[in-house]
Amino acid sequence: MDETANIVWDGVARGYIPPVNLRISPSLKLHTQGATDVDPITYEVIRNTFTSINLEHGQTIQKLSISPITMIVRDFQCAILTEQGDVMCLGPYLLYLGNMQGIFTKWILENRSGDPGIKEGDVFLCNDPYVGTSHQQDTGLTCPVFWNGELFCWVSNSVHYSDVGGPVPGSFCLTSQNIHEDPPCFPPIKLVEGGKIRTDVEQLFLRQSRIPQTVAMDLHAALAGLRVAQERIVKLIKTYGPDIVKGVMNRMMDAGERAIEKKLELIPDGRWSERVYTEAAVPGDRGIYVSRINIVKENGYLYIDNQGTSPQVGSINNTFAGLVGACLAPLTIMLAYDLGGICGGLYRRIKFRPVPGTITCADYPAAISTAGVFNMPMVVATATGAVSKMVACADSPLREKAIAMADVHAYGGCIFNGINQYEQFFVGMSAGMASGALPASLARDGVDTGGLFWVPGMEASNVEENELAWPVLTLYRRENAAEEAGAGRFRSGLGVEEAWILHGTDRMDMQIYMNDSFVKNQGLLGGNSGGRAFFKVKRNTNARQYLAEGKLPQSFDELNGDDAPIFFKGPPVNLEVNDIWSTNLPNFAGYGDPLDRDPTLVVQDVSQGKMTVEAAQKVYGVVFKEGGLLDIERTEACRAGRKQQRLF
Repeated sequence: MDETANIVWDGVARGYIPPVNLRISPSLKLHTQGATDVDPITYEVIRNTFTSINLEHGQTIQKLSISPITMIVRDFQCAILTEQGDVMCLGPYLLYLGNMQGIFTKWILENRSGDPGIKEGDVFLCNDPYVGTSHQQDTGLTCPVFWNGELFCWVSNSVHYSDVGGPVPGSFCLTSQNIHEDPPCFPPIKLVEGGKIRTDVEQLFLRQSRIPQTVAMDLHAALAGLRVAQERIVKLIKTYGPDIVKGVMNRMMDAGERAIEKKLELIPDGRWSERVYTEAAVPGDRGIYVSRINIVKENGYLYIDNQGTSPQVGSINNTFAGLVGACLAPLTIMLAYDLGGICGGLYRRIKFRPVPGTITCADYPAAISTAGVFNMPMVVATATGAVSKMVACADSPLREKAIAMADVHAYGGCIFNGINQYEQFFVGMSAGMASGALPASLARDGVDTGGLFWVPGMEASNVEENELAWPVLTLYRRENAAEEAGAGRFRSGLGVEEAWILHGTDRMDMQIYMNDSFVKNQGLLGGNSGGRAFFKVKRNTNARQYLAEGKLPQSFDELNGDDAPIFFKGPPVNLEVNDIWSTNLPNFAGYGDPLDRDPTLVVQDVSQGKMTVEAAQKVYGVVFKEGGLLDIERTEACRAGRKQQRLF
């Protein structure tokens, strides 16, 4: 029996779960008629046009925004939805934002179709996590597309805005104990009405921000993206007719579902679970908390729950929308990898059975604002572990798509603010995670600095772009070593460490940083766990003396100074003119026993300077002769001896 059957999921007391049949005002007419006999060529032309429209939507946002987190890192998502708010296709951006746009659009259909109504030329704004966003900074816009007075479909986007208010610059409120200490939440409200921006609503939203000009430019970029997508879809309807276009939309969804059905047939019925431990609900807390995801595959469907997750606490929570988005990200990568972003069919095959009142499905009024850096990545990591175990049990060729767990929980970002050399206030977000590290899979090594699988379109900024945006200099950016962290028969891709120093200002406050106390991910089927993300600060260094001499320091160890004590979730750190700091995106998990790794791959890593001869023997049991040549006999003997020792 479903213990949550009598719980009301209304987006008020807890997260919103759309019912199977939406309660839509009869005053809103929906276009539902679709042709069933579309010829193959027309179908392919329209299908590819839809994906192109969605890509153009995203490119418009990227080109017109001015904040680095949107313009460069691409921390946003865009989607095309059916008239009922079902996500049809999404872009290659932040995957966990995709289905959330469908959730809050369905809420609008249920709660706004009667009053104030949904009309042509409207755009709704929403940043309420209980209705359907990941946290307040990821503000969503959704726009109905009408044809002859009937709602034909929706276009939607969600963009991370640099500051949306609240007590802390950047709006990540670490000390919040409830939503009332967080940035403001706006349930869906009309930002644009009849094609005209409502100045009162725009000013209400921008008034909360410390950097309203930046947020305004990004908001207008998001509106422009909607406008482009809307115009292209209307043109498509004029060219082929509404019934043909709707018929293609229906067929795209159906074809995607059939493709997922075939993949699910390769997976045996069963149950898979993963748990990840995290720390510190608020600064100073010494508690340890559990995120757990369980997946049951049965009769062609996947049933997902979070039973076993810790109760909601402090500022490490997300709502139902976040739980859904975090689970769908790895499912999209491992099951819908060949669908070109047309993922609606996948979503039809997944049923959620959430446990409310937990850190991964919190009830109102839990604090949510820090979810984007502390909780959402943690749930993505947990879901990745469960999905990977399931896919690893599949028949080929699906089995080879399983990836080792990616510790996106510790993704090497930091958020800072201060006054720059022009006496202007700034808020910065170093996206150290953008360089990425793709985890190992069952068939190959991960990709060194290969981006993040859950944000396929993310790009790492050039250091010059960081230095242009904020008063900083980058001392170095380099790959990690290929040693214990992420080792396996196939190893993880290598993450990145980068170090910075102030330039153009003499003080800056670091509000958010990641400094793991322990590793938070596990290897897959015998692979080593990944690394520990860290944030380090060294005070009163002689780094500027190096710079004056025309040299760039390449490590903390070579500099004089004092190491500052840093916690996983601590109070803001004040950085001064002679301080340096560094962030690290760790290597992720490996797959399989490191002693089964092809020795020639180890030799290759050594020859490329990615690991030392000593590490090769310690981690992989690979022994070298004089002159750096592989000693095959001693390697085989070393490995056999170590495997024998494991038996005792």
